[in-house]
Amino acid sequence: MELEAATRRFHLWFRGLRALRRDLSSARWSDDPAQLSALVGRFVAHLESYCAARAELDPVWALSAPWASPAERGAAYWLAGWRPTTLVHLLYTESGRRFEAQLPDLLLGVRSGNLGDLTPSQLARVDELQRRTVAEEDALSREMALVQEGHGVVEVGGGGEVVELDVSGLVRRVREVLDRADALRLRTMKGAVEILQPAQAAELLVAAADMEIGFREFGLKYSSTGSSRDG
Repeated sequence: MELEAATRRFHLWFRGLRALRRDLSSARWSDDPAQLSALVGRFVAHLESYCAARAELDPVWALSAPWASPAERGAAYWLAGWRPTTLVHLLYTESGRRFEAQLPDLLLGVRSGNLGDLTPSQLARVDELQRRTVAEEDALSREMALVQEGHGVVEVGGGGEVVELDVSGLVRRVREVLDRADALRLRTMKGAVEILQPAQAAELLVAAADMEIGFREFGLKYSSTGSSRDG
């Protein structure tokens, strides 16, 4: 029952992501910063509520993510979700793409207010966000490696055999690492949004949603093609 409930929760969250992506995409060139800020806030709150729900889930289910396709788990997941630095890389990619496209206008002093218009101050803050996020990601990866190696939960005898396995301790440590990974994902998104203007934040979150939706659709299509090929 818990797995069924978690799967339904994921599908509801994903449906909400599609709706928020549609609303943000429609409003991102709006002249109403308050409307954009409200939509950006809803997007962040949507992730925050999902992370809170995941914290109540059995960490074994959260880590294995049975509702995701094998392609998603193999290619897109880091500690049961997207890697936080991916959002920063996406910000740089979208900013560079926009900057190149509107370079002639920028040389004439025409500003568009999108991600191609990041100021030196904003770029410095994004760089600092990336540095902090990379360091925290590396620390979490090392922590999960220690858990998987059994440090602190597996007692090994002199002959190299497992003497005792603290299963509850192992699950508890996995839960702690996954909770910290979700917290880092959320903190990275909030940090990026705080650096950007409402229209820029909306543009980034649309791109982030496109990435999430794209991986999902690719994974389902790949799994379907693989199943029919295997059959």
